[in-house]
Amino acid sequence: MDNANVPAIVEDFRRARRKADFQGVLAQLTGQSDELLAYDEVRQKLHGVESAAAKRQDVPLDAIVGSVGRYRDYTRTFLPLQNSDLDRWVRVKQAVTGLRGVPPIEVYKLGDAYFVKDGNHRVSVARQLGARTIDAYVTEVDTDVPFGPDDTPDDLIIKAEYADFLERTGMHELRPEADLRVSIPGQYERLLEHISVHRYFMGIDEKREVSFEEAVAHWYDTVYLPVVALLKEHGLFGTFPGRTPTDLYLWLADYRAALERELGWDLSADAITYGLGDRRESRPRDVRASRRDPRQPLLRRLLVALDGTEAGWRALEQALLFAGREQLQLYGLHVVTRHGADQGVEGLRAEFLRRCGEAGVRGAFAAQVGGVVAAVSERARWTDLVVASLSHPPGRAGFRLYGGFHTLLRRCPRPLLAVPGEPSRSQRPLLGYNGTPKATIALFAAAYLAARWQVRLKVVTVREEGKADHAVLDQARAYLERHGVEAEYGLGEGSIVPALLAEVRAHDADLLVSGSYEYSALLEPIFGGVLDELLRQSRTPLLICQ
Repeated sequence: MDNANVPAIVEDFRRARRKADFQGVLAQLTGQSDELLAYDEVRQKLHGVESAAAKRQDVPLDAIVGSVGRYRDYTRTFLPLQNSDLDRWVRVKQAVTGLRGVPPIEVYKLGDAYFVKDGNHRVSVARQLGARTIDAYVTEVDTDVPFGPDDTPDDLIIKAEYADFLERTGMHELRPEADLRVSIPGQYERLLEHISVHRYFMGIDEKREVSFEEAVAHWYDTVYLPVVALLKEHGLFGTFPGRTPTDLYLWLADYRAALERELGWDLSADAITYGLGDRRESRPRDVRASRRDPRQPLLRRLLVALDGTEAGWRALEQALLFAGREQLQLYGLHVVTRHGADQGVEGLRAEFLRRCGEAGVRGAFAAQVGGVVAAVSERARWTDLVVASLSHPPGRAGFRLYGGFHTLLRRCPRPLLAVPGEPSRSQRPLLGYNGTPKATIALFAAAYLAARWQVRLKVVTVREEGKADHAVLDQARAYLERHGVEAEYGLGEGSIVPALLAEVRAHDADLLVSGSYEYSALLEPIFGGVLDELLRQSRTPLLICQ
C-alpha cells in the first residue's frame, strides 16, 4: 500500500468532517434536516416490496439519500459524521484513486431514490471527489407511492400516510390512475372520513348495504373528480401555488362548510368555485358567453330579495316561475337594516318555504343584518341571477331608483331581474340591442332563454339620429342563426326608450332584456341614462345583463 499520499487524504477527511459539522449547524438554524434516511423505516412506511434480482448500472450520486445500517454515520450528502471512520475512509480513497479500484456498491432503489446496502464509504469518497455517478448493483423496491431524492423526512411522513391510505382503500387497484397526493400531514384521515360519509348516504339512497370498496370508487368518480374539474375550470389551481388538487379539494370542503355557516345556505361545490373563479376571471364576459351553447344549462341558482311587502312577494313569484322552469335552487334573502328590527323574520321564512314547496322549488332562506345593497351584492357571487322588486311602498325598506336599486345595478356581479309590477311567464321576450358590449351580453342571455324555453324572441334596434341601422340587427341575426335560435327583427324610430316601450306593447312582450350601464357612474347621467329611463317607465319585468 502506498502511504505517500496518506497525510493529504487524512486532511481531506478532516475537511469533510468540518464541513459536516457546519452543515449540522445550518440545519439546526434553518430547520431543514441534513440526515440520511433509514431504508428499513422508509420501506415499511411506504409498503415497499423488494424484488429478487439485482441489476448492475450507474447510479446518480445525488439520488442516494439513505442507508440500510449507517444512516447516522453520514449527512444527507454523505459527509462523515464519525471520527472513528478515518482509517476506513483513507483506505477506501486510496483504493478509489489507485490502480486497484473498488467493486460496485449495492443499493436499493425505491421510487427514484437510492439507499446504500453496502458501500457507504465508497459513496462518501466518490462525492468528495466530485463524481456524478457510481457503479452499483441495484435491487428494485416496488411501491405505489412516488418517492424521490428531494423528499425530506417531513415528506416521508406524508408519503407514509399516503401508503397507508392506499392500502386501506385499495385505491391503487380500484383506480390506478388516481393521484391523491397532499402537501400537508394528517389529510388522509379526512379523506377516509369523506369516503365513510359518502358510503353512508349511498346506502340510504340505494336502500342497501354498500361495500367500502364500492364507496371508494364511487366517491372518487362522482365526488372527487367533479370537484377537481370545477377547480380547474374556474382557474383556481393558479391561486394556490404549491398545493395539489387533493389539497384544494379538502380546502374547498372546509371553505364550503364555513361559508354555509356564515350565509345560512347550503351551497354546492359548483356554486363556490363559480363565485371564487369569477373574481379572478380576466376574459370579458361577452367573450366567455359567446363560447357557450345557448341550449346548455346556464342558470342553477337564483337569489331573491325579500322584505315582506306585496312588491317583495311579487318578486318571489317571479323568481319561482324562473326557478320552476329551470329546476333551480332558490335562495331567499331578507336584510334587516338594524339590530332589533328583526320581528317577523320567522314568519317570513315560513311563508317563503311554504311558497317554494307549493311551487316544487328547492328553497333556502337566510336573514342578515346590514345594508341591503351590500348584502345582496356579496351573496349574489354564489348565484347566477338576482331577482328584486323595483319599487316599494313609501316608508318601507327597499330599493329606490337613485338610491339602493341604482347602486345595486352597479355593484351586483350577476344579472338582475327587476320586477316593477306583476310577474310574467316570459313567453314573449324582447331584446333591446344596439351592438355595444353590454347589449351583446344581453343578446347571449336572450338567446339562452329563447333556446331553452322554446319561445320566439323579438330583437329591436332603435334608429336614433342615424346611430343605428340594419348592420346592428345583422350582428344579432348572425349570432342567433348560428345557434339555431328563431327570432323576429325590427327597427324602431325616434328616442330609444319610447321606441322600445312601443315595441314592447306592439309585441305584447312580457320580458324586456337589456344590457346594463355602458358608462362609468359619473358619465352615465351625461351620456344617456337609457337604462334609468327604462326602469322608470317600464311595467314589464326587465332582465338587466351586467
